[in-house]
Amino acid sequence: MNLPSQSKLLHRLAWLIAALTLLLPVTTGAIVTTLKAGMVFSDWPSSDGYNMLAYPWLSSARDQFVEHGHRLAGMVIGLLSLSLVIATWVMDRRRHVRLVAATIFAAVFAQGMLGGARVRLDKQTLALVHGDFAAIVFSLMAVLILITSKGWDQRLRLSSNATSHRVSLAANLLLGSLLAQYVMGGFLRHLREYEEFAWAWMIHPWFALVVLFVTGLFVLSVYGAESRYLSRCANALIGFTLAQSLIGLATWYVKYGIPSWGVVAQQDSVPQIVICSLHKVVGLLTLMTSVLTVVCCKALRPLNDDQRDPVTVANTVAGAVT
Repeated sequence: MNLPSQSKLLHRLAWLIAALTLLLPVTTGAIVTTLKAGMVFSDWPSSDGYNMLAYPWLSSARDQFVEHGHRLAGMVIGLLSLSLVIATWVMDRRRHVRLVAATIFAAVFAQGMLGGARVRLDKQTLALVHGDFAAIVFSLMAVLILITSKGWDQRLRLSSNATSHRVSLAANLLLGSLLAQYVMGGFLRHLREYEEFAWAWMIHPWFALVVLFVTGLFVLSVYGAESRYLSRCANALIGFTLAQSLIGLATWYVKYGIPSWGVVAQQDSVPQIVICSLHKVVGLLTLMTSVLTVVCCKALRPLNDDQRDPVTVANTVAGAVT
């Protein structure tokens, strides 16, 4: 059986790696895209012919500094995710926890390979996949935090099948709408110069209203469900979607200005870099929260809605169903 001290340590390690992932590769990656600095180096894994650790990073120009910092951050998270797998196998015997940790390492490795392929092949479509795949990696890290948290194995399930179905439907609908919005945002950041993706430029801002509406539906569906997990998810989604909508308006303002009001956007200004990058990061956090919501909905289903022996633990990859 797992020792409480070991479970607490593993949970803290999962939190640490997720926080560093958000602060380092995710944030620097968003800045790289905002600056269009993804191809400032034409080689990989070296940088201008230098070994990754030998490149004069601190004395480099702005774009080189950010891009090489992104590469170093990815390497750090890769090593930490490997240590996470080792720690999980030592500290936790639950198969689904080990499986999620191993999947995180595999996803981090795949993300690194996608970044390298984007540089070596110089493909904007790979830049899009690389940027969007970060949300999957980070969501897996958040799932590990959830399933190693105190009280998760003793969680109270929903008492009504009708409530469970209602909340699950709203959660899945919200995840689908957020995923569509996130991908369209990726089109705008990576492929906005291509005419065939001009539709995303027109739809993305207005589709935010759909996301807000579906978020409201989910919040209403949670009302009366009597689950602290779902209540926390609902509160977080309200905060993130509202914040993301406001940041989206600010992004439009600093990126395109308002010509009819005489406001002209200043390209590569500090406000533009910060706000546009923040829009990407908060979007990732919103999508991650939606993924956690779906996991919670599955994990909180009444036992009598499951045809399997309730004593048997048979978790999915996300550790959602027990």
